[in-house]
Amino acid sequence: MRGERVVVLGQVVRRFRDSILVVSREPLPIGAKVYSERGEVGYVSDVFGPKDEVFLLVRLEGNQPFGKRLYAVLPQTGKGKPSQQGEARPRSR
Repeated sequence: MRGERVVVLGQVVRRFRDSILVVSREPLPIGAKVYSERGEVGYVSDVFGPKDEVFLLVRLEGNQPFGKRLYAVLPQTGKGKPSQQGEARPRSR
């Protein structure tokens, strides 16, 4: 995993038919793959909430059960700083 970092996600707050709502300490880019110890679970389809307690909507792929621990693998950029891809930016006028 050279050039990548693992982000451990928080608990699942709610489960829907084809997605789950997960708490995270930091925003993740839309489209980031989400994994459990059993393999790939799905991907981040939406990010919302305050900066100190971000909520991620994870779209599930398939019906397989997933474990208690969820995480994402993100690319590293620069000197150990996380990628800024997918984060909201202010619009210029």
